[in-house]
Amino acid sequence: MITLKLMDIRRLLNGRLVSGSENMDIHDAIIFHQHKLKKSHTLVFMDKRKAISEKKWKRMLRNAPCAVITDHDQDAVNGDEGLTIIQVGNVREAFMKFVTDYRKICSLPIVAITGTCGKTTTREMLTHIMEENHSVTSTEWNDNAPHRSFEYLMKINESTDFGIFETGLGGPGDLRYHCKVYQPDIGVITNIGSYHLDRCKTFEGYLAAKAEMLEGLQNKGTLLLNADDPNISKISLEEYKGTVHYFSIHKHSDFRGTSISISEEGTRFILQANGKEYPAFIPEIGEHHVYNGLAALRAAMELGEDIETGIRRLSSFKNIERHFELCKGRNGSIIIDDTWNVNPTSLREAIKTLSIIGKGKKRVALLGNIERLGAESKDVHKQIGKYVVEFGIDVLITYGKKAQYIAEQAAMESQDIIVHPFTSIKGMDKTILNHLDEDTYVLVKCRAGSRPLMRLRKRLMESE
Repeated sequence: MITLKLMDIRRLLNGRLVSGSENMDIHDAIIFHQHKLKKSHTLVFMDKRKAISEKKWKRMLRNAPCAVITDHDQDAVNGDEGLTIIQVGNVREAFMKFVTDYRKICSLPIVAITGTCGKTTTREMLTHIMEENHSVTSTEWNDNAPHRSFEYLMKINESTDFGIFETGLGGPGDLRYHCKVYQPDIGVITNIGSYHLDRCKTFEGYLAAKAEMLEGLQNKGTLLLNADDPNISKISLEEYKGTVHYFSIHKHSDFRGTSISISEEGTRFILQANGKEYPAFIPEIGEHHVYNGLAALRAAMELGEDIETGIRRLSSFKNIERHFELCKGRNGSIIIDDTWNVNPTSLREAIKTLSIIGKGKKRVALLGNIERLGAESKDVHKQIGKYVVEFGIDVLITYGKKAQYIAEQAAMESQDIIVHPFTSIKGMDKTILNHLDEDTYVLVKCRAGSRPLMRLRKRLMESE
């Protein structure tokens, strides 16, 4: 965080000093009920609508001196030794005023990346490109929930050149909140598929939640969109006054990937941009990673990086663990670990990529439940069953009651595919091992929270 004077913050927020001293430098800022206080000289926003945790209060005392900004009544918050209490009329309004002012102070370019899948990889690729010559603050792993955005913003300091943040969405309003905190200059939407329907209720609701990115750019930033995605095309741009650029593989755009070649080493393609052709290589497997690479390269251009440097940096990108990661498996097989997360869009791409790299071999898909699909869960799982047959998978093994619909649909679609549905982990090891040999590729696709499948995955990769 850029060091600020507490006195200046109090004046900005039109706060009233209740107790303590405002002659303090502030080195960090948190929201009391959301974040962990880690050091002294921290600004703490405390909402009267939220209960005061005694444990967190004691931690704050241990890290004193600290300053509390609150709309609690004066007698509800004790001005213990080392704590400065500043009272405001509405702490949520004060928080947003502080965020807006801080964003003006650190007037560096910020990129916000969203999409049903590809967010983490695109953010990691863009960060990898830019950090060779610049100081970058970015999201950690896929820890992209709305409550983390303020913590990431506070990591920006005097030496930071760019902010590159992944903006996760669980329901309506989440992306709006991310953008109120980050106030991005560049927004990226990688793709939009069916997901998070438990809170968004319908696909239309989910689409509208993703479209909050336009509002987040305040209709004046730069928006980068996947021209091939049919759902992104449903977002109305009539009211958007900013700049829009597209990237694509199939449709014509000013930033297009063509001549794609996929192997176990990675993915090669030709980037067509600025009237030129640039050979490119990403050490990631699958056409979907070309989209991620295109989005990262296009965003890097907006940040002032040249295409040649971006392509060179992409060629040294390190594969993110459990993102279609090839490992040696039992009986000489190849295990494809794609257990970072699972949604319909990423699952379809994983099955498609398995079909390509496993051509001429036995292709086995081990699939778990897809969560957060609401009322559409059954239909979506059945659609995955159709994909499995469409892409020529030889053996399908499912785990879970929802995933059973994948198996049932695949069996209905074709008599050639071997299907093993399981709702209990018992007996799965033996069934899978019977299919494994040196000519077998096994895709393991599930969410990391599926502990039985994650343990099974590990056993499949163990040495005999």
